[in-house]
Amino acid sequence: MRHLNSSYLTVLFALALIPRSWAGEHSTETPECKEITARIIERTNTHFDHFSPSGGSVFFKRPDMVLICDPKFVTYISLSWDASSFPSNQWFVLAAAAGSAVTGVDRKELEAAARRCHRVALKETDEQAGIVLPKATVGCQAFAKNGGGVVVDIGIPVRKN
Repeated sequence: MRHLNSSYLTVLFALALIPRSWAGEHSTETPECKEITARIIERTNTHFDHFSPSGGSVFFKRPDMVLICDPKFVTYISLSWDASSFPSNQWFVLAAAAGSAVTGVDRKELEAAARRCHRVALKETDEQAGIVLPKATVGCQAFAKNGGGVVVDIGIPVRKN
């Protein structure tokens, strides 16, 4: 496991904010994204809610999460916790199950990485941290102010051309 520096995190989070039309409209219709979506539903018992207007994201509900899926660019699952700065154990298990559905990495390895990322982010002044595994990245933001909250993104490492 390797801790990400803040400049790499800035790039990682900036990539998440790029309009989906730049990365490929309707990318969730690719066979790879359809398979990932099915695995997420199967492994987390979530329910499909809707696609983003560009077709680059899949929104799920009960439990809520978002899959950003563009096999040529970036693919990750994002989960948030807004009840406090310390998510429940079940939430970390859910994040790891969803992350495993996206990356194929072992759930326990992803859960440990998400917990570590969370702990590091709480200590960082910019409230962000990241962990790089051989076949997955875990990025997170965690803060205690205003009641606290956490966002964890688990995805396939950005592909280099």
